[in-house]
Amino acid sequence: MWNVKFFEFVPTISRMDPQPLSSSALRRSDRVSIAFPLEVAGIDLTGKRFSQRTKTTTVSRFGCCLPLPHYLQPGQSIELRRLPTNEKVVGRVIGSVGPQRHGQLYGVGTQDSCEKLWGIHFTAAVPGQLLDNLDDAVYFVNRDRKITYWNQAAENLSGYSSGEVMGKNCFESLAHVDAFGKSLGANGYMVSAVLADGKNRQSEIFLRHKGGYRLPVSMRVLPMRNGDGMIVGAMQVYSDARKKNAENRVVELERLAFRDALTGLPNRRFMELKVEQGLEEHIRFDRLYGLLLFDLDRFKSVNDAHGHDVGDALLKAVSENLSHGLRPADIVGRWGGEEFLVLMPDLDALGLGDLAERCRALIAQASVPNSSDRVSVTASIGATVLSHADTAESAIRRADELMYQSKRSGGDRTTAG
Repeated sequence: MWNVKFFEFVPTISRMDPQPLSSSALRRSDRVSIAFPLEVAGIDLTGKRFSQRTKTTTVSRFGCCLPLPHYLQPGQSIELRRLPTNEKVVGRVIGSVGPQRHGQLYGVGTQDSCEKLWGIHFTAAVPGQLLDNLDDAVYFVNRDRKITYWNQAAENLSGYSSGEVMGKNCFESLAHVDAFGKSLGANGYMVSAVLADGKNRQSEIFLRHKGGYRLPVSMRVLPMRNGDGMIVGAMQVYSDARKKNAENRVVELERLAFRDALTGLPNRRFMELKVEQGLEEHIRFDRLYGLLLFDLDRFKSVNDAHGHDVGDALLKAVSENLSHGLRPADIVGRWGGEEFLVLMPDLDALGLGDLAERCRALIAQASVPNSSDRVSVTASIGATVLSHADTAESAIRRADELMYQSKRSGGDRTTAG
């Protein structure tokens, strides 16, 4: 059971000139709302490189939030350079936090500390500061159900400021109804049940905004206990259901735009973007990337002899073997028909050859039943590494030519170059 207890911290967040950090400072901490000018470089969803000046909205030790007019893919790399200094880091897009007037607000994370980039030393923060940086609305009530804490997101969601609700009964200050319009007041409210038995509860309800209209929200109520384990109040967390629904629609549209309908793998367009991004990282940061393009040998004869249902099932089996048999960082996509493309980071030519052979074995091990027999295939593979002289088109074309060398040599083999 998730119970909330009270803790006290002595916070200190101080500005400082950029300087090397001691190992004792390496711990995660809170975000700070501050506008730092940045130059951000990367590749957008159209495959175009960009270099954009912007300002952060919040910064933390391991990332930031910043607005950009470009549409970016979660997981992709971008470079952040603090202006007017030359301090820079490589970050990865965590996802879009929401639309802004001039584009999208993105959360960006980094593997290493950003304290040198921001010129800020981060230490522990009080719970109130942490909760004020949450996207979800949060408020606390005591056993009399009087509101004792109200975060900034609660004000944004409901329209009521903390001064208007603090110290008041939650059922008098806020009107909640269910999907049928039934009031969830003093007698039927979930908070009473949580205060009585200490069990977490969750429901989809409607919150009345100060402006007079209803908002669909996901509501969670959690018990708050003191050091002796006694229930002293409850924490209520509200998530805007409209935002959740919008995010689900974005995910679905992304799936339709970048996923192959049969195998569920990334499609050709997505793989083209990933090769562009990999090439950008290789040129900017000398990160090694390997590229495999392979074609299933004599796949047409499988369709002719056993039917397209068996052929489709075999394509799915090959996709599953590759998805689960390669490294987590490797990206496998369906290039078209019976062709697949694999982008593999942090590999030299020798390592690429080893993983190409693993792919060939994984493909040969995929099979589907047909009557009393099982149907399987082999693959002809072309393997190459990205170079500074490459474009995405030239690298893929080179892998394609190597793949056809494997096919002309009898198939079921890898040709590297």
